[in-house]
Order: sequence, then C-alpha cells, then structure tokens
Amino acid sequence: MPSQDRNERYPADALKRFCEECFVKAGLLPSHARMVAEHLITANLRGVDSHGVIRIPYYLEGLERGYVKPRSEIRVLRETALSALLDGGDLLGVIVAAEATNLAIRKARSSRVSLVGARRLGHVGMLAYYTRRIAAEGFMGFACANCPPRVAPWGGAERIFGTNPMSVGIPVDGGNPIVIDMATSAIAAFKINLALRQGKSIPPNSALTKDGRPTRDPREALEGVLLPFGGHKGYAMGLLVEVLSSAFIGGLISWKIIDHASTQGGFLVAAVDPEIFRTREEYSSDIREIIEKIKGCRVAEGFSEILLPGELEDRTYEARLREGIPLDQKTIKSLKDVARRLGVEFPRRMS
Repeated sequence: MPSQDRNERYPADALKRFCEECFVKAGLLPSHARMVAEHLITANLRGVDSHGVIRIPYYLEGLERGYVKPRSEIRVLRETALSALLDGGDLLGVIVAAEATNLAIRKARSSRVSLVGARRLGHVGMLAYYTRRIAAEGFMGFACANCPPRVAPWGGAERIFGTNPMSVGIPVDGGNPIVIDMATSAIAAFKINLALRQGKSIPPNSALTKDGRPTRDPREALEGVLLPFGGHKGYAMGLLVEVLSSAFIGGLISWKIIDHASTQGGFLVAAVDPEIFRTREEYSSDIREIIEKIKGCRVAEGFSEILLPGELEDRTYEARLREGIPLDQKTIKSLKDVARRLGVEFPRRMS
C-alpha cells in the first residue's frame, strides 16, 4: 500500500505550546498540561511518532467520554521506605507515571532501591521517557504497563493480553543512557494505526485477521489479533508484564480495561543504584568495556554500524530539534480539527 501522504515539518517548541494549550482548554491544570505536552513532544523528537502528538485527539476523546479525568488527586495507598502504591485518580497516565517516577527516584536516593506501582490511570505513553530519566539520575530504571487486549497467547487466535510494553534504562557515565523500550507484541498497537494513516503495510508475522489468517494489512490487523514477538518468548514476557501491572499491584487485568487509546491498566516503575553491589568506578569501567566491545563488533552485510538500544532515538532527537518534527497530512488534519474545536491556534509549518 503506497503512502499518499506528504509530511510537513513543525518546530518542536511551537507544537509543544499548541499541545499544552489544548489540554489547558480541556480542563487540565497548567502544570499537568505542560507535563503531557513535554511527554508527547519528546516522543516525536525521539522518532516514536505513534506515541507523540498523534495521541492528542484520542486523549481529548478519553477526557470527553469520562474514561480519564482532567483533574483529580493522586493518592498514596501504601508506602514503605523503598516502595509505594499510588491511586492515580483516573488522571491522564503520563501525569501519574511521571509522579510515580519522581517518587521512585527520590526513594532510590535514600534507599538505593525503589519500587512504585500506580493504578487507576490513563495511557502512560512512551515508557522510555521514564526509564531514561531514571538512568540520567544514575540509577538502573525499569518500567512496564499493561493495556487493553490486542495480543493472543502463543498458539492462540483470540485477544487476551495487551501489547504490554516494558522498558529498561541503563546509566552510562559521561554518555547517553542505554534505553530499551519495546512492546511484547510483534508490533505496538498504535504503530498499526500509524501504518494505516500512512498507507503502509505492517511487518510479516505481526498479526492475524479475525478469522485467524496471517496479514500485513493494518486494517485487518486492527480488526483481528496481534501476535507476541518471538513466539513463545514474547508470550512469556507479555505474561510477566501482565502480572506485574495487574495482580502484583492491583491494576486492572488487560481484558477488564476499557478499550480506548486513552486507557491503561497498571504501571510499575523501579530504580536501583548500581552502588548497592559495586563502586561507581567499577560499574562504569565495565559498562564502557561492554559498549566498546559492541561498537567494535565486525559489521554484518547490509549494516553500516552497530547501534546501542536508544542510540538511534538520541540521534533522531537532535536532528528533529534542528529540522522540525514531521507530521503526515492525516495527523495535521486531525490536529487542525482539534485546534478549531478548542479555539487554539495551530502552529505554522517550517519553511
């Protein structure tokens, strides 16, 4: 399916202001609107467009339908020196997850290890946003969340699990963190929406039709069922995320979550100080050796270099800061519709 859309580029700061104004108009506190805008624009800057401003209409629809609330209170339900369980009050998930991450960092500074769960919250967005922040503070970061059902267990043809993403952030002294962020499905659900918008096919072995046949058509995939990545291995990882995000912390099980792009089940975030086992110098020395060994690996045919997880996104971030964020025509139209409805000025494209 060839793409018929022409991308236009917009400055990140202008898109961020637009995003912030939209959510203030929707009733969010200005501080919360800034948090949402910062998150979505960061996703676009890192090239994770499926979790960027394309989400604005869906988050607004979730607010209008009452799936999430514009204003509420985040409450601490249980707490120890190194753990906490939060009730997100059905706020947009990026707000609750950011607060949970901040709390995890504070606890890790004093206890060296922390674990914070959050339930009753909306869609938390790009998990790398949280784990990269933890790693930038010098801690190992971990985050996961479950989602409305989209994915079959290995060998099945029925929606049971969400795409159930997980992320790890690894601190690197003097360099960018190594950041792993992936769905446990073969493809993230919203990337299928993005492929549909852009007239593209999805990768093979990613989805089945509702009749159980393999498909690369994004429309058929949205109506059907996604597959776990790597077969039984991805299925096992998806099950792990499901348990950590629901049974472990009391979040909703995937099939009990309202099926909407603004919703989520539970969110779990952890921060660990490497110095619980070794000195910072010892840790950093081994990390540098690992990186040097990987980067020095002989390159296979068809590749020009070996990239670390998150390295491509870091490069994309710098490039898009300079050159602007590309948006396809369908996304531009949907955002302009939002702008007209809310009375917010849509930014000018870059020349």
